[in-house]
Amino acid sequence: MDSKSTIGFTIFMFIAIVQAEVFDVTKFGAEIDGEISKPLCDAWVKACSATTPSTVLVPKGRFCLNVVEFKGPCKNPVEVKIDGTLIGPEDPITIPKGVQWITFSYLNNMTLSGNGTLDGVGGAMAWSTNDPTATVKKGSPLQYNLSFNFITNSLITGITTKDSKNFHVNLMTCTNVTFDNFHIEAPAESPNTDGIHIGWSKHITIKNSVIETGDDCVSIGDGCEDLHIEGVKCGPGHGISVGSLGRNPTEKPVIGVYVKNCSFVETANGVRIKTWPDSVPMEVKDIYFEDLSMEKVENPIIIEQDYCPHVHCNKQKPSLVRVHNVFIKNVKGTSTSQSPIKLRCSTANNGCENVHISDIDLKYVGNRGDAFQECVNVKPIYEDTIFPPACKTASQ
Repeated sequence: MDSKSTIGFTIFMFIAIVQAEVFDVTKFGAEIDGEISKPLCDAWVKACSATTPSTVLVPKGRFCLNVVEFKGPCKNPVEVKIDGTLIGPEDPITIPKGVQWITFSYLNNMTLSGNGTLDGVGGAMAWSTNDPTATVKKGSPLQYNLSFNFITNSLITGITTKDSKNFHVNLMTCTNVTFDNFHIEAPAESPNTDGIHIGWSKHITIKNSVIETGDDCVSIGDGCEDLHIEGVKCGPGHGISVGSLGRNPTEKPVIGVYVKNCSFVETANGVRIKTWPDSVPMEVKDIYFEDLSMEKVENPIIIEQDYCPHVHCNKQKPSLVRVHNVFIKNVKGTSTSQSPIKLRCSTANNGCENVHISDIDLKYVGNRGDAFQECVNVKPIYEDTIFPPACKTASQ
């Protein structure tokens, strides 16, 4: 979407919201501390079928929510404004198998806004099932706090998602969606609580947001194009990851990822590209990591084409994911690893190709010795000041 289109879309959404008819859930029977699944669904049906732009309002207060789906298409733009706190069921089995907690589907010109909190009540009951030593419960898998499926030209702003049982946000097959001033909260020890996972989507923007979680702050799956992540504060968490990729035969390329002006505090990784060994052929290209701040990050910059988080990997066969056109510029701060830059590329496809690294200053804060870069099957092209020193195999 070009700048004129973006301005036009913003004006359109502003006018739509200003003129909106409001459907307050308390007018449909919702009560403070009460269960509001039915009132919320009833308000949505009215708003979605309205002949003018409309708003579904959840006012300030605490409400219990079992499950809800905001499903379109709708006749006009709809805003869901949540100013209260929605509390999910503690036991994941309460929600039917295959159903997520809060879902938005088949909508155009949708806005999710407000100052409210979506509390997925992750906690021990849900998160313990991700412990490999625990007895996994029978029933539903763990749910996402927010699911967006087939959403276009939409905005998510102001909302906080807290303690999801699984991913906080799962965004699939969406186009031109913006997350602005979005907050994610979960403790560092919460397993598999990715902040925002994106798959099969294009023209997605995440900006001016804070993501605190136990897994990837943003994870980018296959089939994604033109993703912009800017002004995001990440930590705790595992950083911003492209992948993992190459495990399934139907995967599509990842093209055009722009991560700029982001900060990482005490995360496991900063920016990462990860692909499976013994993978199917696909590609990752046109990746830009620029103007990034790292504070006590274990792996500030990492490409790992030998990603193998468990024993069910065949590291004897290389990854067939082609990684090329990667640009890493102006990354500064501190690392808890002696090798702040790790580029572990595949023996296939000539390794990683056309990797440009410029203006890097990453200091190791440990006591094991001097910092160094790790380069395997790659010849980075270096420019400007580089610390730790460039790999000896680099192209100059």
